[in-house]
Parts: sequence; C-alpha cells; structure tokens
Amino acid sequence: MLDYHIKHIFPIFTLSFLLTGTPGSLAQEQKYHPLESYTVKYRIEGNSTGEKTEYSGDWGRTLCWTEVTQVKRAGGPPVSINEKVTTRITGGEQWIIKINLDDNTGTKVKNPVFPEIYKRIKGKDPAEFTKEFMTKTGAKRVGEKTVGGEKCTEWELGKGARTCITEDLVRVESSLVLDTLSVKETAVEVKRNVPEPEGICGTGAAVITETDLKEKTDEEIKVE
Repeated sequence: MLDYHIKHIFPIFTLSFLLTGTPGSLAQEQKYHPLESYTVKYRIEGNSTGEKTEYSGDWGRTLCWTEVTQVKRAGGPPVSINEKVTTRITGGEQWIIKINLDDNTGTKVKNPVFPEIYKRIKGKDPAEFTKEFMTKTGAKRVGEKTVGGEKCTEWELGKGARTCITEDLVRVESSLVLDTLSVKETAVEVKRNVPEPEGICGTGAAVITETDLKEKTDEEIKVE
C-alpha cells in the first residue's frame, strides 16, 4: 500500500489551514470558509487511478469525500479502495470518520492537534490565515495557473508535494512525487453554493468504531 496516499495528505492538510472560528455563542456566526458550500469532482492518476467527489458545507464546518481508486503495488496486484471520509468541526474539536464502503465498517477519531490550531486561527479571515499559515509552515508560492477553467495559485508544500488553490480557497489540483510514488488529483468539475450531494456525508448503517488517535500515536512513538 502507499503510505503517502494523496487522499490523506491534501484534504486534511487543506482542512487544517482553511478553517477559522471562534468558540461559544459566536460559533454559528463565524464562517470557516468563504463559500457556504461547494463540490469538486477530481480525476486521480499516477500510482493511484480513479475518481473522487468532495463536498464542503456549512461554511467549512463539514468536509466529506467519496473515493473509488485502484492503487498500484510493486510486485503485487493492485488494491481497490472504495471509501468515504467525513470531517466535522464542533466547537474546538474536529472529528474524522473513515468508512470502507465495501464492508460498511469504519473508524471515528478526534484530531488531537486541532485544538491548538483552533486557538491560533480563531477570529482570523480564512483567506488571510491561509497565506499566513502556508508561509509559516514553509510552503512556497510557485505562481499562477489555470486548471479546468479555474484560476489558482500554486504552492509547493514540501518535498515533491504541490497544490493549487483558487482565490475562494477551492483546491483544484494536488500532486505528490516521492521516490517511486506519483499521484495527482485534478478537478474536472467545480460547483459553488450547491446542496449537499445525497449520501456523501451520511454514515448510513456502517459500523463505526471510535479510536483514540493521540493515544495510539503515543504508543507507537514509545515502541520506536
């Protein structure tokens, strides 16, 4: 399997720096994203091939996507991935649910680093915070380009990783090239201020198991 699969890198990274908010009674008034909602359909190519549909709603408090891909493995048959991921922000907490749609089972985790991010970004404008955060974390602005008819600013995020984001903070392209790994997501359709696609954020009858991600990470660090 590809440990650095792009579906885990860019959406969650994007979620981290596109969100802003204030706690308490102002939570309903605070916008976490410039757009109330949007959907993007991506084409995935490289070591992974397939498609993904992503939805952001409630001014960025919710981000969901479904993905169907074939992942190439060196020396082995390709692995099929058919999954749904839902992230939601409630107050100063961010919850992530990942569901395997083939067996209808999933996991639910609370992002252990989100509270600290929440403190740092509360009350700031999403667009301004994005530029500030990316610059502080070492991202470099590469230039401007057009992807699928959408003008965007391309950023180099780190070794082999790039993303291109529109003025209203929609990710229209991401790529990762690392050793033998090469994966690229390209937007083929973008729709703004649209209703939530049916079923994209729901868990249905899936059996969800809650996991303490921080505790698990700590245990892994101790073993090493």
